[in-house]
Amino acid sequence: MEKVNIAEINYKNYNNCLRITNNLVEVIVFMENTIRIVKYGYVNGNNQFEDILIDNDSRDIIGGGHSFSYIPQIDQNVDFIDNQGITYERISSGIRLIQNIEKWTQIRRVIEIIFYENSTKIKVIHKILSLNAFDINIAICSNTVVRNGGIEIIPFSIGNNRDVPNKSLVFWPYSNLKDSRVYLGDKYIAMKVNENICDRFRMGVNTDLRYVLYYNNNEMFVKEFDEIKGCYEYPNMGCKYESLITTNYLEMKSNSPIYKLSTNNYITHIEVWNIYKDINLDFIDKFIDQYNK
Repeated sequence: MEKVNIAEINYKNYNNCLRITNNLVEVIVFMENTIRIVKYGYVNGNNQFEDILIDNDSRDIIGGGHSFSYIPQIDQNVDFIDNQGITYERISSGIRLIQNIEKWTQIRRVIEIIFYENSTKIKVIHKILSLNAFDINIAICSNTVVRNGGIEIIPFSIGNNRDVPNKSLVFWPYSNLKDSRVYLGDKYIAMKVNENICDRFRMGVNTDLRYVLYYNNNEMFVKEFDEIKGCYEYPNMGCKYESLITTNYLEMKSNSPIYKLSTNNYITHIEVWNIYKDINLDFIDKFIDQYNK
């Protein structure tokens, strides 16, 4: 069993945070409002995530980082910020974070963070429990806002039959297909933030993609996600993965299929994260080829 240390700490002058570490990598979770992982990285090293300060009237809160939502979205006019409470419990090789039931949706969110033995790799299990009296159709959306200054890499599916299409992209109405922050290559798509460009760009992928990369400061963050077999529909015209660029951050989002969820049952969506250090971006093609083996 991997030895995992859990401590209650302050983070950037904010109270009520948890630090979870196996002495190789550390995860810091902000325990207010909603479950939010605000750091993942080497112990005392760079943070892979961007934590954003949001002015919420009388106080600032931490945004960004990693959180998860669901589709269909809740009513945007309903404010849950002051109604959420989070508890946690130790589990084998990790921690379980449990959010209170949302009053208006009767949904509970849970995240389990599990460390691999002697590894920088962790598993992040997202769960949604429904207490509705009726079945609901719902998908989990796992959102990661990464630290600015890097390049996102979305590998294309390889495919064995050159006569069968295997690359399918979805664009939002505000996305400019001539956007200079986006590169379409033969093996991958690359995306980055440019603070001089204010327009948003959002793109989705509905192929059999199973992982994406983010390169920053000679480190490679790898975000793997479920490959669900069967005849499932994915949200937003079938998007298994989506990427959003704004003026000051990049968001990496993987989606679960749309499930029919009955009362007192839950759905899950699993991601596996890893970090590689001392990576040279000039060898990204070789990195992708090795990773696909």
